[in-house]
Amino acid sequence: MELKNCKLFKNTRIDISEIEIKTYPNNYTIELEGEVGRYLGIVLEGRIHVKTYSILGKNFTITTINPGMIYGDILIFGSKTHTFPGNLITKGFTKIAIIPNEDIKNYLIHDHDFLNNFLEVLSDKVYEFNANSKMLSQDSVRDKILFYLYQQKRIQMSNKIQLNMTKEELANKLFMQRPSLSRELIKMKNEGLIEYDRWTITLKIK
Repeated sequence: MELKNCKLFKNTRIDISEIEIKTYPNNYTIELEGEVGRYLGIVLEGRIHVKTYSILGKNFTITTINPGMIYGDILIFGSKTHTFPGNLITKGFTKIAIIPNEDIKNYLIHDHDFLNNFLEVLSDKVYEFNANSKMLSQDSVRDKILFYLYQQKRIQMSNKIQLNMTKEELANKLFMQRPSLSRELIKMKNEGLIEYDRWTITLKIK
């Protein structure tokens, strides 16, 4: 995507021609967990996996940042921490717009539309965090899967859910092991609850 199409700059009067654009190769670590966030990043091409590690050393993907999505925004004004919650690692050739925090603060003061757009982005993230918290509070693997599917059904307005991620990434998103996810999907399919292929899961129940 082009930077001018990013939600943050909708209807603004900001000159984006001077904003720095950086490119990174596949599997490149952009930031390390615990490093201080000094800029807001906008993914224009490729993807970024935010990964962390358990006490036993197993890595988990906390979230995936896709084209058009923003990172570093919640670190700008945080009172608890200003550090990245995981390692930021590219997936494929990745292009990112880099905006220093001081520039973001200046935009917020001087452009009302940018302020509204920024608050909308933050509000959407809070909603997603709350939804993830509800999903993680579900009792069983099946309950977590169904919670996610019904949530996506409302968003996509279809019983056929487009995953836009691999099963491994879905398992990470649901905070479960890939074999546990695969076993439960097979059971649900055999019971007539769902149908699925590599990139979609179709709900067969209301």
